[in-house]
Amino acid sequence: MDSQVNLKTALFTLLEFLRRNALGIVVSLAVIFLLQRLFAWIVDRYVGGERKRHELKKWSKYFAVTIAAGWLVLLYYSYSKEDTPFLLFLVGLLLAGVAISLRDVFSNFVGWLIIMSNKGFREGDRIRIGTVLGDVIDIGLLRTLLSEIGDWVEADQSTGRLVTIPNSDILSNAVYNYTQGYDFIWSEMKVLVTFESDWRRAEQIVLEAAFKDYDSKKDQIQERLRRVRRKYLLRYNYASPKTYITIADSGVRITVRFLVRARRRRLLEDDLAREILLRFAEEAGIELAYPTVRLFRRGGEASAGTADV
Repeated sequence: MDSQVNLKTALFTLLEFLRRNALGIVVSLAVIFLLQRLFAWIVDRYVGGERKRHELKKWSKYFAVTIAAGWLVLLYYSYSKEDTPFLLFLVGLLLAGVAISLRDVFSNFVGWLIIMSNKGFREGDRIRIGTVLGDVIDIGLLRTLLSEIGDWVEADQSTGRLVTIPNSDILSNAVYNYTQGYDFIWSEMKVLVTFESDWRRAEQIVLEAAFKDYDSKKDQIQERLRRVRRKYLLRYNYASPKTYITIADSGVRITVRFLVRARRRRLLEDDLAREILLRFAEEAGIELAYPTVRLFRRGGEASAGTADV
């Protein structure tokens, strides 16, 4: 019963407060939002970049609403200091509403803080976060803009699309950084030769082609390795190209493993493929393999042939 009386008294006090201070409240709110509009005009006039302007104006609206709500609470508190429980109820209700409505905004802002602390990535990095792969071209307070690579385009080349991801994704997804710290990544190329081919000679040709590129950038690779080892516990047993031999269904598979800059992977694979094809064409004992079926005639002299499958 007492709580109902107290609530009715508090509501009556609130209505009386609004009636007596209506003009002051209207003027105060008008001033706050006029200042917000002035700030938005200044941003439009002097801040470069459409995205930055949009973010600043959006945050100014949030700030204006928060200031207006706080100002009303302070006015009410100065009007009726005795009604503290109801005031605390209003403040709690206000904070709960702000927390719910700005939950995603807060998460994105926390993600931005982590990114800017050099724990995630920076502009110019090539990253994959979730299912999105691209080059970072802009980091905002709430969202990060990527120039997409991959998808329907092979070998990590640009699709021409821009992808916007919320900064909060860094809190719930692994971030793969291709270029931060050590901008060389391992890549592989597979070459399949027939069982009848001189696979040792083929392996030598593939390895020579890979070393041709490695020798031209060996000093850069070693210098970056030394630099990154001072910062991270990174250990490579080797940095030079290496080949591996596998017996496949249709021939001998030669896999060459090599270091390449993240943004040069397709170009280097193209150079290696051209070099290997030209060298193989000069070798009578080497033939590229492809899926085949061997047929044998029963009841007579065995004959062998090949057919595409």
